[in-house]
Amino acid sequence: MGAGVSRSRRSAIESALPRSLLALRRDPLGVPLSSTNTRLKPTPPSDDGPDSAPPPSERTGTGTREVTGTGTGTGTRESTATRLTGPVGHVEATSTLIAPLEAGELPNVAAIKGLRLDQVLLLTTGVLVVLIVGLLAALSVASTQSQFEETALRSKDRIQDQARELGQTVGQTIALTSTTNLRDNNYAFLEEVAGSITKTNPNILRVQIFDPDGVRMADSEKGTEREEAAGGSNSGRTAERRLVSAFYRGQPISEIQEPIDYGSSSGKGLVVISYSLGGLQKQLETLEQDKRATVRANTLRMLGLGLGFVVLAGVLVAYQSRRITRPLGMLTGKVMQLAAGDLGARAGTARGAGREVVALGVVFNHMAERIKILLDDVRAKAQLERDVSLARTVQETLLPGRDAVQVGPVRIAGLVVTADACGGDWWFRAGLDERRVVIGIGDVTGHGLSTSLVATSATSGFASAMTLREPSQINAQMLITALNVTLANVGRGEHQMSSALAVIDVSNGFIDYAAGAHPSPLVFNRNSGQVASLPARGPLLGASVTSQFTSRQAQLRPGDIVVWYTDGLTEARDATGRLYGNQRLAAAVQANAHLSAEQLRDALLADARAYSAGQPQRDDITVVVAEYSPVA
Repeated sequence: MGAGVSRSRRSAIESALPRSLLALRRDPLGVPLSSTNTRLKPTPPSDDGPDSAPPPSERTGTGTREVTGTGTGTGTRESTATRLTGPVGHVEATSTLIAPLEAGELPNVAAIKGLRLDQVLLLTTGVLVVLIVGLLAALSVASTQSQFEETALRSKDRIQDQARELGQTVGQTIALTSTTNLRDNNYAFLEEVAGSITKTNPNILRVQIFDPDGVRMADSEKGTEREEAAGGSNSGRTAERRLVSAFYRGQPISEIQEPIDYGSSSGKGLVVISYSLGGLQKQLETLEQDKRATVRANTLRMLGLGLGFVVLAGVLVAYQSRRITRPLGMLTGKVMQLAAGDLGARAGTARGAGREVVALGVVFNHMAERIKILLDDVRAKAQLERDVSLARTVQETLLPGRDAVQVGPVRIAGLVVTADACGGDWWFRAGLDERRVVIGIGDVTGHGLSTSLVATSATSGFASAMTLREPSQINAQMLITALNVTLANVGRGEHQMSSALAVIDVSNGFIDYAAGAHPSPLVFNRNSGQVASLPARGPLLGASVTSQFTSRQAQLRPGDIVVWYTDGLTEARDATGRLYGNQRLAAAVQANAHLSAEQLRDALLADARAYSAGQPQRDDITVVVAEYSPVA
């Protein structure tokens, strides 16, 4: 959240801090500042209440700030707790995950068009049953027609065979009895024979007798001329035995021809018998009527059977679909409850709905339980991020500004680059009186919220220690001892910290310093180019309230640059895992010694960042530069 914290939250934080600490935060040195300060852009009042968030441009992880020009130090200075890895989303990102469930923004299920599952099952089953019954009916009709056609064909063949046998018998009989009469030209007798045959056998409609020349000699039809006339001759017939189909008086007949050999020199005569097929036609018509009646009866039977199947299938499908769709509908309702934010929604046991539906309910319950756990984790993480954000805000509030401060001939600039949202590094500068200034730096072991709280407590303890005694009684040994007692009481031995403190007399460059397991500051002189250090030995702070610390003194020379740092700088690694190291740090200081204190600080951080390019930042990095340049 950085500098984008709301005014109410900042007011709450400030109200929780000691008054002396707030006074140091507002004017840590107690002397006029000669630097150019950067100020936060004022947060406009919001209609949403005192806790409304600032504009998006001011809510980044590192705090988006707007430079408004040269200030007098009255505005809130920009924090120096900066991260190399960029901004980190906190509350806003988590709220985006939780908000849809809490807002109840559900899909409009009623607007989904289409058939229900039970309707689909009923429709498809009905279509299937109708199709099956229709196929069975078609097969039944085809089978019935085939049977009747086969029966009709057999009847026709049987009647034709009977007619052929009868005609052959009658023809042979007439041929035998007509031989003598034909030779004697006794045509009257032949006509009597032909007439008697038609009378005794109703299926024989006509009997004709022809001589070898084709002249009709006798005819069962009385009044027919014997002499050859149109239609009355044997024209086109040959004297041989055969059966042909013809029509007589508009009805179909079978003409049975039988040759007569009566010894004529002209050849053989011919008997033609017209056998009626009326009986066959009546039988065929009867068969056709029977076929139609049978087909109609089968069709009605199949329709009734199909309708019964459809009704039965509909009942069974409705019952079964109800058993399936009812659990699915209940499961859908539970899903909607879960989507509306009811994390306690669970599906019951779907009995009789099938193994798949039961498995779906079990999976849903498992998924709902997992979602509940995940959302609980998200909420816990969101709360933790809020706490981390608040701790970061407090930490940023206590840290000095990014800009350099000039106190007489001493110019001080520092910066903390955290590896996580909250860091365990801190640094401090404050004025004891008009002549002396205090500089402190520390590194709490570990990372995360706990280390940031310990670092914040250390900063508060550092500030409080300066208010316990008169400025003339304060020295480096007393400050580091008080800081150790504060950390031991706060951390209860679970957190330790390395630290280095210095009290500089700006009037003569005299420095009183002490340290506890912290890297010795590097000293480089611009005039001589020599590199040295300010070594001081002592245990880790916070291990015990009885730990003893000693201080040492030194004299700064004109042109000296003192660089305090934490081990996160020298332990930065490149792609091969090699450390940045003290030698590279000394070389970087020597190469950029001509720069001002704040520029040298930024150059050292940039060099470390370039050295470990592409590698994640493993530890917090803090660099504090003090430049001693008295006027000649």
